[in-house]
Amino acid sequence: MKIGWDHYTIAHRNLAPLDALALAKSHGALGMQFLEPEAVAPGLDPDALDALRNGAASMEMYLEIGLPCPNPYRASRLEGSEISTTDMAARLTPHVEAAARLGVKHARIYVGDRHDRFRLDPDWPTQLEATQRVLRKLAPALRSNHLRLAVETHADLTVEEMLRFLDGIDPDITGVTLDTGNLAMRLQEPVRAAERLAHRVLCTHLKDAVLDFSTRGLRWQARPVGTGVVPIDAIVQILRKANPHLNLSVELHPRIYDLPIFDSSWLAFFPDLTPAGLAAIVKLAAKTEQRINLGTISPLDEVEAIPWTERDLAGLDQSIAYLRQLITF
Repeated sequence: MKIGWDHYTIAHRNLAPLDALALAKSHGALGMQFLEPEAVAPGLDPDALDALRNGAASMEMYLEIGLPCPNPYRASRLEGSEISTTDMAARLTPHVEAAARLGVKHARIYVGDRHDRFRLDPDWPTQLEATQRVLRKLAPALRSNHLRLAVETHADLTVEEMLRFLDGIDPDITGVTLDTGNLAMRLQEPVRAAERLAHRVLCTHLKDAVLDFSTRGLRWQARPVGTGVVPIDAIVQILRKANPHLNLSVELHPRIYDLPIFDSSWLAFFPDLTPAGLAAIVKLAAKTEQRINLGTISPLDEVEAIPWTERDLAGLDQSIAYLRQLITF
């Protein structure tokens, strides 16, 4: 296993791709996952793609990439005009080719952001079905470029939805990007989720998280790996057993997210949620508050008051140090 960074953590630094890789290497990282080809090569310029591929190789850094979101309803909403599934697949094809030019074998994608599953224009199941159709239409391009798509456990899909989604697409072109911190945000018990998805995981976003109680239910916040309440050690061992060559890309970010579990209308958007599943997430919040009272975890608002530019690199350093300890045994 190699430990690296996800570029989103340092995107605010506005570094050129090779400079971002050099910064990561100077902090002991062994690679980087970038957002998408357009972000590293405007206009999908082949020379820029080649320069990044060759630069990463010369630094002995692994390189991973994502693709633009394939959800046609999301794209239609953002652009203000209807985009069909056929058009969406056609749009994505040059990005598939660009990813292949970078030499990667899989690309991370996500279906929606943390708001999309709660939209009714259309509802979440309709968005998932349309995105499935896009990926099925994209299959010939994926196969000809020897590329698989790793669907992220973003702030959107639950594990049950992920499995149903993948079952509707040929397995030779799909897999999972496991974001360890996002699981609790979508009310998924992290270890059980990792066990169910591990055999399909192609890439990762490694982050920890904490939760506390609010008047509306819970609040969630990302934390450096090993400093929160997500059982990262157990998850890494599950992933390692399933794929000992998996890259562990640390992704951290600021912001506190609201999880209004006291609102029955909000909970209704999680039809697969069981009482035991919800109890497991509440238990993580109780563990956070216990550790806050003991002084071993800082309160969420106290951490959030520190500007992100003052904690991004320290968080990455902490995460790499913790993960190195885990994978040396």
